[in-house]
Amino acid sequence: MAKLTKRADGRYQRKITLSDGTKKIVYGKSIAALKAAEDALRDADRQGLTVSDHTLVGEWAKQWLKIYKSGLRQGTYEMYRRVYNNNIMDFIGGMEVKSVKQIHIKKILSAVADKSESWQSKVLLTLRQMFQTARQNHLIIDDPTDGIKITKHSAHKNEAEKALTQEQQDELFTAFDIGTQVYTFCALGNYAGLRREEIYGLQWGDIMDGQLTVNRSVTFLKDGSPDPDQSLKSKASHRVVPIVDDLQDALDAAPRTGLYILTAPNGGSYTRKEDNHLCYVLRCLPHRTTPHMLRHTYATSLYHAGVDVRTAQYLLGHESISVTADIYTHIGAADSIGTADALNDYFKKSKGSQKVVNPQK
Repeated sequence: MAKLTKRADGRYQRKITLSDGTKKIVYGKSIAALKAAEDALRDADRQGLTVSDHTLVGEWAKQWLKIYKSGLRQGTYEMYRRVYNNNIMDFIGGMEVKSVKQIHIKKILSAVADKSESWQSKVLLTLRQMFQTARQNHLIIDDPTDGIKITKHSAHKNEAEKALTQEQQDELFTAFDIGTQVYTFCALGNYAGLRREEIYGLQWGDIMDGQLTVNRSVTFLKDGSPDPDQSLKSKASHRVVPIVDDLQDALDAAPRTGLYILTAPNGGSYTRKEDNHLCYVLRCLPHRTTPHMLRHTYATSLYHAGVDVRTAQYLLGHESISVTADIYTHIGAADSIGTADALNDYFKKSKGSQKVVNPQK
């Protein structure tokens, strides 16, 4: 075994030989940390990872997807692959991993700054995971994504656009006949806050005693067929949601043509074809609507109904309460804009009811 040495900066280092004969120096703040670094590098070497100091980002991305993401659901895997191909590859794909600096990461995020916060977060997540695993495999010492944040849009504007007003909800449910699949879809999003894939996974057996249970989700493979893996996004996604009267009316009117509440023509679960058609119909409405807007409308309804944030977190299936709290905060901030008129009315009435006494009389 190569000699263990201590550097001037206090770290320990040792040179190890990989299976292809190349030598690499590993570092650790303690002997235990150094041992862990050695084990991680040797494990990566056994898995066939190329851990050269001159590895290109494009080469690393292929290995990262193959080794670290191959066990994910097809839809999630495709998300990472699409983000890399569309938003990262042209910027740094031809650079050596060790040469990427924070400024390069910022340029990538600047290019998507006008996109939704959700998409920006996916780009940053992909970058962060790529470079964190590169650091764990000792391709780099410092992670260039450290301290990088997405560009936040105007919170009030975004939140107001996400939720449908009462008038827009009325227009939505008069645009389609009750009993149609698009009406049922809108009701499940608007009155129960289900995610699109959770609606597609909902079965009649999940409806019981005035409640629905979110047990599964349906996403799609690359060829558009439903993914056999129907696992939920997270443990928090599994929840029981009360069925309000408007949703119950929609479910009572929906025909039972298969195991799922929304069914493809063959009686099975939705495919990408049915999903594309439904989303297209919603986009063509006078007020362009998306499935996420329906879910956000439900979150807004919870806020206005006085539902506490912890209960709202459960009903929305959020893994972190901070996500729910952020939504509630934005809604509250947007509402506060209109409180000035109410306060002025109150103060005027209050002044009118007070008797003014002239001390000189």
